[in-house]
Amino acid sequence: MLLASPAVQASLILAGYSAFTFWCYRKPLLTYWQKVKKPKANTIIAYASESGSAAQLSYELEAKFNAQSNHCICLSLNELARYPLTNIDTLLLVVSTYGEGEAPDNGRYFIDHLTSQQPNLAHLKHAILALGDSDYKQFCQFGIDVNDALSHANSQKIFEPVLVDKLAPEAISSWYEKLSDKNILKRNKLEDRVRVQPDLHSKKHTHALTLTSRQQVNVGSPGAPLFEINLKVPSELKWQAGDIAQLHIDNKVREYSIASVPEENQLTLLVREQKHPDGKLGLGSGHLCHHTAINSANNISVRSNPKFHPIDDANKLILIGNGSGLAGLRAHLKHREIKQQKLNWLIYGERCASNDLPWHEQLTAWSKTEHLAQLDFAFSRQTLDSRIEVGQSHTGYVQDALFAQSEQLKTWITEGAAILICGSLQGMAKGVEDTLIQILGSSAFEQLSEEGRYRRDVY
Repeated sequence: MLLASPAVQASLILAGYSAFTFWCYRKPLLTYWQKVKKPKANTIIAYASESGSAAQLSYELEAKFNAQSNHCICLSLNELARYPLTNIDTLLLVVSTYGEGEAPDNGRYFIDHLTSQQPNLAHLKHAILALGDSDYKQFCQFGIDVNDALSHANSQKIFEPVLVDKLAPEAISSWYEKLSDKNILKRNKLEDRVRVQPDLHSKKHTHALTLTSRQQVNVGSPGAPLFEINLKVPSELKWQAGDIAQLHIDNKVREYSIASVPEENQLTLLVREQKHPDGKLGLGSGHLCHHTAINSANNISVRSNPKFHPIDDANKLILIGNGSGLAGLRAHLKHREIKQQKLNWLIYGERCASNDLPWHEQLTAWSKTEHLAQLDFAFSRQTLDSRIEVGQSHTGYVQDALFAQSEQLKTWITEGAAILICGSLQGMAKGVEDTLIQILGSSAFEQLSEEGRYRRDVY
């Protein structure tokens, strides 16, 4: 048998390693190449989008500029943070506010980068369309903060930020009118301008979904009761893993992560019972967990949640969550099971191993079939229980389990893994993020976010 010479063997090994390295870093390389290839433009449209509306409006605005032969570039606000602003003269921003005045994940680095670099943007002029919800105290606060940061860097605002409540079409139309008045965009018919769904709270797209079953999944837990809710769905109702179910009740909307995929022919929720200080049940959880009779109808709509949709080109997926956040993660695991994508790692936190094991039979089955390549539990009060047959159990919180597996985490990230986080914003999400930054470094963490490999659905 003839053997290749050492030089040939070395060349083959080097070629194989180079190919593997290129495959692992294909997304950042592609992003860089696309940015290099893009021709320079005098105008940039940038967005910070939580539910997808700001991004949609930005791409529609980009299309209008291109239709008028006015070339522009459309970027997320995080991407804009690394873009040389000295090359442009007009910056148009469509900026959502998340929660109590916070930045969406794809815009969270912009202000810090601007503050740290302290550029002089006297050559630049900007205009801001700020999207928000007046039900929150910090209405459109992030858009206002972005305007203040740009003004502090000497950028000249073209007009005062336009504040939009619940995607009100009149306010969005006024934004286009102001751009036209300032000769930035040519006038078109008003009816062609606003395509975004006008009101999150509209009942136009609700469906009557029948409650088919309800079961508490944490009997005996020291925490609040947690219920699996199953609803029968009509054939016309479609959604993706990561989307949100909206319960319309008493002219209010309550949102819940969907735990199932359409192929399962039911809409499944994991709902934590909520109580007011006086002991009264919360509106949404009280309705779903207690008040609604089996076989009764519920007014439900589905909100698309693009920032948390499946990442089908991720060869590996790390899913991190706690409590009812398992719902959003379970939908992604089911989606990847259908797609036969097996390299999945779940890190899930709860209180007690003996009583807080929602959907443990399915997680066990997924682990035994290796659909879950790795499974880690974190229990803040009791770690060991004889019912846990698979995975590893850790004492403490999700971030503690993550830190204990830091070397494995770095390996998965290097090999192209994406991270999905679902659960509580306060405590879990912040703790996990701080731990990720500690393990990976802030630069690598920011790169993950910019590449779309770090996504959150937190509340």
